[in-house]
Amino acid sequence: VLSECWQPVFLHAVEGLPYAAPPIHGRDLEIILLIWIHYTESIRGAARARLRQLALELKFDGIARNLLASKNIRQRLMAIVALGRMQCTTVRDQLAGLVTDPNPMISLLAARSLLQMDAAYAIALILAEVTRREDWPLAKVAAMLGAVPLEVLATPMLNALRAAPPQTTPRLLSLLDNKQLPDAWPMLAPLLDGERPPEVIAAALKACNDPRALEAVRLLATHEQWIVRAHAASALGRLGAEEDCPQLAAMLGDREWWVRYRAAMALAQLPFMPRQDLLDLCALLIDRYSADILRQVLAETAPGAAT
Repeated sequence: VLSECWQPVFLHAVEGLPYAAPPIHGRDLEIILLIWIHYTESIRGAARARLRQLALELKFDGIARNLLASKNIRQRLMAIVALGRMQCTTVRDQLAGLVTDPNPMISLLAARSLLQMDAAYAIALILAEVTRREDWPLAKVAAMLGAVPLEVLATPMLNALRAAPPQTTPRLLSLLDNKQLPDAWPMLAPLLDGERPPEVIAAALKACNDPRALEAVRLLATHEQWIVRAHAASALGRLGAEEDCPQLAAMLGDREWWVRYRAAMALAQLPFMPRQDLLDLCALLIDRYSADILRQVLAETAPGAAT
């Protein structure tokens, strides 16, 4: 019943149209706030801003602040989400404290809400926390940071990478998700040293889009650890020149499947490598594994192939 009463209120707000809200009874506060959260879930831009303004006019922020102090974890989680979507900066410090909460659900939702309120303030806290705890799924953190403009993310990310010990560097680098940080080369270059731990080198290769890395990438293509060779192959696909084609062709015969696959994908991605040349290469390859992996990738990348 409450949902039916409030649906037209929220739908009119989304469209920017006035609509009188029904009376709010104390026993219904939590349910009404939950309905509002539901409506904001898939709405962005100006429509969400109008829902936020309506929530503030109806004093939903007060409801959420009260629930934030609850001992009931479900109510606290709901409050954290609502306060973030209302961009209620009066609780910024409280949410900052919750970013370090031992409960990963609370801490991650608090981090996301802080990003919605003040991204520049939140990023440094999030990056410091992600280096110290293993219970934050990196994919979720990367998705959160993916919505942050690069100009806001770049400086705190570079500062965090400079300060990070080697064992936490891969976790930070994995958050970039193909974002190219300006002026990152001086920080990335030392990480491409073949004597570094393999996971550090692999993470640096994945994050590297700078042409100055090409010589280091070429050397790493023959690294003893397969994970480094695999990421070196991918990096050659992004940065390589025509003279790197023989190296990638040789990597098609690597003993590790992932290296063969990445090398084939790299060859298929090189802008100066016509598809017909790769088909001709398939016919010339003597090693069965090399030919098979290249045929597989050509099938996957063929025009009209299912993705």
